[in-house]
Amino acid sequence: MRIKYLLLFGFFLFTAFSSFSQKIIVSANHTDAKFFLLSDYDDSEQQELGSGTIELKLEKDSRNRIKVTKPGYEPVIKEYNKDLKWDKEQKVTIEDRRVEISAEPYDAEIFVDGRLIGTKAIYMVIGKDRFLTVDVKKPGFVTASKVYYNSPDKETPPLKDNFMLKDRQVRLEVMPADATVSANGISMGRGNQDIKIINGDCVTVTVNKEGFVEYTKVFCNKEGDAEPPVRDKAILEDRLVKITTNPIDASIEIGGKRVGNGNYDLKVPKNACVEVRITKDGFIRYVKNYCNQPNMQEVVTTDLIEMTVDEAYTSSVSSDLANVRITVPVNIVHTPEEAWKILSSIITRYFDILETVDFNTGYLTTSWQVQNFQSSVIRTRVIVSSGGNSDQLAYAVKLISQEAFLDGQTQVTVKDDEKFEDWARILKKYEGLIQEIQARLQQ
Repeated sequence: MRIKYLLLFGFFLFTAFSSFSQKIIVSANHTDAKFFLLSDYDDSEQQELGSGTIELKLEKDSRNRIKVTKPGYEPVIKEYNKDLKWDKEQKVTIEDRRVEISAEPYDAEIFVDGRLIGTKAIYMVIGKDRFLTVDVKKPGFVTASKVYYNSPDKETPPLKDNFMLKDRQVRLEVMPADATVSANGISMGRGNQDIKIINGDCVTVTVNKEGFVEYTKVFCNKEGDAEPPVRDKAILEDRLVKITTNPIDASIEIGGKRVGNGNYDLKVPKNACVEVRITKDGFIRYVKNYCNQPNMQEVVTTDLIEMTVDEAYTSSVSSDLANVRITVPVNIVHTPEEAWKILSSIITRYFDILETVDFNTGYLTTSWQVQNFQSSVIRTRVIVSSGGNSDQLAYAVKLISQEAFLDGQTQVTVKDDEKFEDWARILKKYEGLIQEIQARLQQ
């Protein structure tokens, strides 16, 4: 019986001793992977155990936690419970890649596969044969993006990667919404656009829509320059009218100044009106107001001005005798009485009414004779006075030819002196008056 108890005691003693001294061999799939013994209560490292392969003695009163690490990989933590039976050899595989991501400016947001993870710095784990997309964003900057792969046929992800946002971005809001946006002369499309400005460069942005004045603005991303805005607006408010005339050489005037011939791009500011005057000899003067104001007719984008032939022009001739004092010497064969009679008879054939007739002073004036045309009113009169020197009888004859334009709103009478201006033409029916006086008095 005693022998039986001794054998039983020996068996328990042997079993306890064997359990207390159990050891296992742990190998990593990377020979340079390091092993660390961890605390039973947290993941703090207590002791470095070796690299590649280690012999681990399983302690009875310990959780026997180890961590296997390699730069660029997500660490693997293993726990070997002493109460369990373990194979002598254990394999640990570390295959998930780990990348530390940092970003500047530090308040830039870091997204992984579309999910906001953090700012300034994060780390991410890429599972085997998987990939992750990182986007770093901040309002006013161009988003930086990169795809990281954990696959043997793809580029090995780095241990660390830093994103520095330097290229700026302006969100340009456009009105009207269908206006076309161009950057440095290259069309980007219609409507709102994100304008990218490379670090150290400038971008010239233009916004166009037919019938509107072009919007142009330069955004720069250079040291020392003002920072480009995060958002900006391009509101096309000033209108543009492409004016074309027929005849093509008609003069286009704005505010009394000639701005072009035949064609002109007219800018009409918001809440304003611009008067355009188009003139050409032989055609009726054209005047039009273009208004860019609320409750007014919509401004046209193009306007072809077909000018009408001016009957006043076709009924007259250009003359350098108009509105000029012409001295006409009298041939000595004529007595003063005869000369006056000749002069008077010539003038009365052209003019029905004489206002003033004074032989003694040699002064004669006719009444104004008026002819109305579609575009204007022409008034004509003759004034005669004595001229020359005391040795020879002579008369000074002035044929006055004046024009007053009609605006279609107010009437013009012959007495509206302020509306008439000297006209460098003479109605054809008065064309031979001066020449006849010269010929008759000098023959």
